[in-house]
Amino acid sequence: MTDHLVTRNLSQIREYTKNNIELSKSHHFLYNCLVDKKENQGDVIIIGLNPGETEKDFEYRGSLPTEESSEFDFHEEHGRGRSSKNWLTLCKKFSQTNKIVLTEFFFWSSPQVGEDKERGIPFSERFGYKFEDCPHFEFCKEKNIELLEFHKPSLIMCPGVGYSELFAKIYALDYVGTFREPLKNRRAVIHYELNGIPFLFTLHWTSARLTKEETNFIIQYIGKVTKKLQS
Repeated sequence: MTDHLVTRNLSQIREYTKNNIELSKSHHFLYNCLVDKKENQGDVIIIGLNPGETEKDFEYRGSLPTEESSEFDFHEEHGRGRSSKNWLTLCKKFSQTNKIVLTEFFFWSSPQVGEDKERGIPFSERFGYKFEDCPHFEFCKEKNIELLEFHKPSLIMCPGVGYSELFAKIYALDYVGTFREPLKNRRAVIHYELNGIPFLFTLHWTSARLTKEETNFIIQYIGKVTKKLQS
């Protein structure tokens, strides 16, 4: 894959958004967003469920939906909110590098992936189907696999364990093991591989309300995996 094909994929995502009217209700899509804008390649790919979306985002005065990508990031014009800044800090903390690329299992933003009206517009009210029934996962998978081939990361991380089985099936991942932090005994890391690349689902870095012990457990596990790859 070349930079030309990254550009092609972004163009196809924009066109796909126009052709699927419910996706145009989102504030933005996220694909191939480099945490450090000075970098062209990422050593760690972080795949979220889908981009978050806040009321502040809609203060952006450009045309919508906009994007958070390597070609245009609306934050650079609009400014980055506190939650977005905090998320980037956590990405660097858990990855232990700045060479990070962000993408999503579902590229388009929403206030939540659930159905709790107290947390904002329910996912099904926004898009017309529940998250787990989304018809666009295969399209996103195709673009994500090409993204992985381009960056050739040493590690893929996915914050959140609730949908690990769903996406392990969609991406045909090879299961390695499940690892629990001893004190709370929650599933802290679910380890899969994709073509030999560690593909780790972890407790979510914000919504899971990690204890200090769980945070350290996850970071230490990631460190062991990456150290093993380097040896």
